[in-house]
Amino acid sequence: MNRKERRRMEKSMGTESTEKLAEKIFQFNQLPEACNACTKTFNKKDKDMVQSWSVVVRQEVVRLFCPACIQKTKERIEDVNSSKNRQEKSNDDS
Repeated sequence: MNRKERRRMEKSMGTESTEKLAEKIFQFNQLPEACNACTKTFNKKDKDMVQSWSVVVRQEVVRLFCPACIQKTKERIEDVNSSKNRQEKSNDDS
């Protein structure tokens, strides 16, 4: 983002919003080149990949995950939650 664009944004959105946007753009440049779980390569120029892959930012650390790894994680979380619910019901019945 060049100086002219930044000044125009600061005028319309405010300094704090502009700084947040600049930080997010900087973090986008820090994206890994592969999935952090399965190491499948990521192409930043492929529109389908950009729209389907998931980015997780925690404490300034940028992680990238492919759709297959995200789906596996969601399934695993559902399995754990359902087993916890079954245990709670069996404990309530006792």
